[in-house]
Amino acid sequence: MEGYDIRPVEKSKRTFTPLTIFAIWFGAGISIAEFWAGALLTPALSLGMAILVTIVGHILGNTVMALIALEGEETGLPTMVLSRAPLGIKGSILPSVLNYLQLIGWTAIMLIVGANAMNAVSKVFGFESYALWVILLGILVTGWTYIGPKNWEKLEKIAALLLLALSLWLTYVTLKRFSLEELLSKPGTGEIGIMLALDLVIAMPLSWAPLIADYSRFAKDKSSAFWGTYLGYFISSSLFYFVGALTNMAIGEGDPIGIIAAYGVGIPAMLIVIFSTVTTTFLDVYSAAITYKNISPKADAKKQVLLVGFLGTLLALVFPMEQYESFLLLIGGAFVSLAAIMVTDYFLVRKTYVPEELLDENGPFAGYNLKAIIIWAIGFAFYMGLALEGLFGLHIPVLSELGFRLGSSIPTFLLVSALYYLLGR
Repeated sequence: MEGYDIRPVEKSKRTFTPLTIFAIWFGAGISIAEFWAGALLTPALSLGMAILVTIVGHILGNTVMALIALEGEETGLPTMVLSRAPLGIKGSILPSVLNYLQLIGWTAIMLIVGANAMNAVSKVFGFESYALWVILLGILVTGWTYIGPKNWEKLEKIAALLLLALSLWLTYVTLKRFSLEELLSKPGTGEIGIMLALDLVIAMPLSWAPLIADYSRFAKDKSSAFWGTYLGYFISSSLFYFVGALTNMAIGEGDPIGIIAAYGVGIPAMLIVIFSTVTTTFLDVYSAAITYKNISPKADAKKQVLLVGFLGTLLALVFPMEQYESFLLLIGGAFVSLAAIMVTDYFLVRKTYVPEELLDENGPFAGYNLKAIIIWAIGFAFYMGLALEGLFGLHIPVLSELGFRLGSSIPTFLLVSALYYLLGR
């Protein structure tokens, strides 16, 4: 089943150009979730510091994204299959289960955010129905995913062009309504530290780490995979973090789509919500299906697309959208460590994989690599120790102070990478 298999994609069937990869990740970064995450940065930080944290966080997080994209291009394999190399074939099942569950959760959250934004926009026209918007967006996302990678190229490019035009218009309207010079002069209130804020930014690109190679395996060459991924997500996600931080600093409102809709640009706002929800969330649905194939290779991935789309929509109808900040940091705890292990194993320890060996259940990667699994667990525990006070107000001596000063993502990535390199060698 072309595009729905976990075997290496043949070179002759890799059709994604730099523009295609760019369009996919540009669409992924244009998201109401990015607005919301950007709004978390202010007014705790000054707007100038929020902009700096946004840029630095995306530089760091996108570098990891682009490195994993290279792994996908060089092997033709999806991300969770690549995790078989450091963790073992059976060892990769645990992160695959976690990834499958988090992708269903992300699908639900994106539908919730999209439906709430659609309600804010449609109120301008005298109509609102949260359940209807959830179902409509769920159908659109599932349908977009179901048509498969072969048909995404034209659709993604068209959607990226529309989103670019709408995003520029959105930014213009926002800047026109507020005095940027005045907002830049406002000091931050200091509820969160700079490094914790950096964690909130890094968590967004790193939350995509388990998905990256699912798409870069279709890239024509290394440049397409690396720069298409890096620049596509960097430009759009950074822009939307900025607009979210800007509007929250201006009037203390974390739902910029609702604000902009109230200023009389309801149709552009509505189009952004629909297109951005579809172009972001279909990645979650498709990668959940491919991830499930790593757990159960004989599974029908297209049926999984329908199941994940249904479950995400169902959850969105009943799931309360709270503790978004904590959700981002919890995801970071699981996948910062995994990303560190995968990047270190591929680029510093093994330096190359034989794709067929990763699919051979009786080959060199059969079973579990307990050293890697233990390091992954240590990394998760360390991350949570650093982040617990920021997450739930639980103070842990030494670790909480370290977390406030340095954040969680960077220390965890460095620790796990160093441990894996030393033991992996």
